[in-house]
Amino acid sequence: MNSGLKRSVMICGLTALLLGLTAVKNASAAPIRISCVGDSITQGIVPNPQKNAWPVVLGRILGPGYRSINCGHSGATMLKKGDLPYWKQPEYKKAIAFHPNIVVIMLGTNDTKPWNWNKHGQDFLRNTEAMIRVFQALPTHPRVYICLPPKVVKPAYGINEKNLVAGVIPAIRKAARATHITIINVFGGLPGKMKYYDSDGVHPNIKGEAIMARIIAKVIKRRH
Repeated sequence: MNSGLKRSVMICGLTALLLGLTAVKNASAAPIRISCVGDSITQGIVPNPQKNAWPVVLGRILGPGYRSINCGHSGATMLKKGDLPYWKQPEYKKAIAFHPNIVVIMLGTNDTKPWNWNKHGQDFLRNTEAMIRVFQALPTHPRVYICLPPKVVKPAYGINEKNLVAGVIPAIRKAARATHITIINVFGGLPGKMKYYDSDGVHPNIKGEAIMARIIAKVIKRRH
């Protein structure tokens, strides 16, 4: 092989190596995608939710290596037969279409309403497991987390802590065990004090949303 041909082969090899390294670098630089699934507590009933809702605050805490999107829908239930099933909302499709690497689910608060829980509460465990498995089966095989929803400081809109504590939370724990996913204990982490809630006693305010984001970020950082 003459020197000119050797030089050409070396240049081609070096170019291929550099292209390969660039591809690896670009792949590793792709942000981890997070779909935040939930109701109005996730959507954010706060001033400027595009800045202050917990999915947005979560993204800021985690930094540029992550991209978090808000897939909350006000009034949504986990129950498929609830008065506003999350399953039928556009945000459900949005959460899936994002091709997430991580999914954080925070549903159950609206399921405590008597007309939901008393009629269909027996389906909550089965519906929760089903949603978890839908996300687990996505092509990206995301890590799925499920939150214990925040406390209800005072009943409003039919939402009540009795059904949350006695029904929703035990079912979430069972679903998490059955599907081998991690629980994020927002219920235990966000103090049940009005200074962290809107005047309705159900929706966290800006301070409360920030606390929830920190609780969730801490778990994600520990696991990733």
